Amino acid sequence: MLKLQTCIRGARLITFDVTGTLLNFSRNPVVLYMEEAEKRGFKTDLKLLSNNFKQSWIEQNERFPCFGARHQMHWTEWWTKLVIKTFEGTELDEISLLCIAEALIEKFKSPLCWNLENGSVELLDFLRDKKKAIGVITNFDPRIYTILDNLSMLSRFDFVINSYDVKFCKPERQIFDSALLKCSGLKPWEAVHIGDSFHFDYKPPKLAGWEAILVNQDDSMKNIPRFNSIQNLKLFIEECFK
Repeated sequence: MLKLQTCIRGARLITFDVTGTLLNFSRNPVVLYMEEAEKRGFKTDLKLLSNNFKQSWIEQNERFPCFGARHQMHWTEWWTKLVIKTFEGTELDEISLLCIAEALIEKFKSPLCWNLENGSVELLDFLRDKKKAIGVITNFDPRIYTILDNLSMLSRFDFVINSYDVKFCKPERQIFDSALLKCSGLKPWEAVHIGDSFHFDYKPPKLAGWEAILVNQDDSMKNIPRFNSIQNLKLFIEECFK
């Protein structure tokens, strides 16, 4: 951990993933899909919707990456397609599906849909006090600005990069390169990325010359800088400066 401590102290830029790292869903998103259908008088099956959602998520990201940005598709159209596919095999009519999609797109902006991980605010404020540039690199659509703002988090970042706006997504190197351009003269070895996924948040920045830290509860990962919570990472980073 000595090398990691040195990297943290010397870093000029520290970026974060959002979903699964700083924020988590307060409830199963598919349950919210079910509730929107129930408001319109339709009973649905959680297992069916969950399976449909997972499959649709994979297909949509393969066919229309970056929430449709590379295909000149608006991100709301991307999500509408996903919602409609999630309800395949149910009795919902087209008008109801479009209304549900619109409602869900708006609903997930609400802070009620999200939980801040313990220690997130304190960690960001500590890094700010240490004069670090702080950013977000996330596979998300532009709602991320509203979500972070509604949680009183947006002002704590120097910049937020979402995959829709830059038309690159993790694990592509270009989305990490775009973050380096936010800080004048920044070199890759002066940057650290923090996230929960080896595939999206650890391997790509490491290949780009960054340092990277995982925050998850996967104890099978060995010889990788990993913490099981943001709170524990915060304690470690505080120790780096003592």
